[in-house]
Amino acid sequence: MRRGLLSWDEAEVPAAVLDARVEQLRAAMAEAGLDAMLLYNNFPRPAAVSWLTHFIPYWSQGVLVLPASGAPEYFVSLSKRVAGWIDETSHMGEIVSTPRLGADLAKRLEGSKRIGVLELNKLPGGIAHPLLSGLSGVELVDATDMYRAVRHPADATEIAVSRKAATLARDCLNGAFENAAYAQTGPLTAAIEGPARLAGAEEVIVEFAADLDQNAALRRIDGNLDLGARYALRVSLAYKGHWIRIGRTDGTERLDDWIASSLTAILDGDTVPGLGAPDVTLEACMGSAPLTEVQALPNGAVGVANLTLSVGGQTHLVSIPVLNEDGTVALLI
Repeated sequence: MRRGLLSWDEAEVPAAVLDARVEQLRAAMAEAGLDAMLLYNNFPRPAAVSWLTHFIPYWSQGVLVLPASGAPEYFVSLSKRVAGWIDETSHMGEIVSTPRLGADLAKRLEGSKRIGVLELNKLPGGIAHPLLSGLSGVELVDATDMYRAVRHPADATEIAVSRKAATLARDCLNGAFENAAYAQTGPLTAAIEGPARLAGAEEVIVEFAADLDQNAALRRIDGNLDLGARYALRVSLAYKGHWIRIGRTDGTERLDDWIASSLTAILDGDTVPGLGAPDVTLEACMGSAPLTEVQALPNGAVGVANLTLSVGGQTHLVSIPVLNEDGTVALLI
C-alpha cells in the first residue's frame, strides 16, 4: 500500500494537459478502428491510467474505459466511499465502484465491435473472462504498440514534473549523506525516505548492495543490515505519478562529473578511459509499469540509465535520470 501523499496539484499537472493526452490516444483509436480502449491499473501498474487522468491507486485494481467520445470512465473495485477521493485527485468522468469489474465493463461496452486493451496478455482472467462472456461478437485487440506510439515524446508537463521528482530524490540522497555517516541500512533509508515523503513523494523505495565486495545485486532490505566499506544504493521515487531512479556507490570518489562528461560515450557502449566498457541498462515508461527495460530510449522519453562501471578494478553502480532530446540523451538534472 502506498503511504505517501496522493494529491492533484492542477498547477503542476493541468487538466488541459490530461485532456490533450486523452485526445491524442483517441485519435489513434479512431485510426485503428476501435470503439473503446481499456487500460488496467493496480498498485504496481499505475502508469498508463495516471498519465491520462492523474489517478494514482494506493491499493486495489481498476480499469479505465476510454470511449470514442466523452470523458474517460473508471471502474474500480473499491467501495463507493472512496469515489469522492478519486474524483478529487484525478481528472476523469464517471467513477463506478463495483466488485464485478468484468461483468459491469461488459454492460458498459455493449454494442462495441472492436475494443483495444493495453497489454492484453496481462489483463487478469477475473476481468477478461466475464468481460468476454458478457459481450457478443466483440474483438479484443492488443493496443500496446498503439499506446506506446502515442506515449512519446513526453510533453513539457511530464518533463517538468519528472525533473522535480529527480531533484527531490537527489537532494534527499545528498542531504542524508551531508548530515551524518551511516553504519547500517535502516537509519540511512529513514534519512532519505522521511524528507522525501514530507516533500510530497507518494512512494520512495531504497535498495542496497550493502557490501559491494560480497554482492553487487541491489535489493530492498527488510530489517537492518551493516553497511560494508563499499556499498551502493538506489532511490526510486514517485512524484505526481512520475517515477525516477537515482543511485550511487559510496565509499569511494563521487563519479557525477566524470559520468556527465562521458555520458554519450557510456550510453553508446564505448570504452571510456578510466571506466572501461560500461554495462548499461535503460528504462522508460512504456505502458502500465512506471519503468520498463528498453533497448533504446524512445525519442523524447524521460528515462533512467543504470550503469555498472569498473574503476580501478572496483565495481560502481550508478543510476541517473535522463532525457532523450531528438536522439541526444542528456542528464535530466
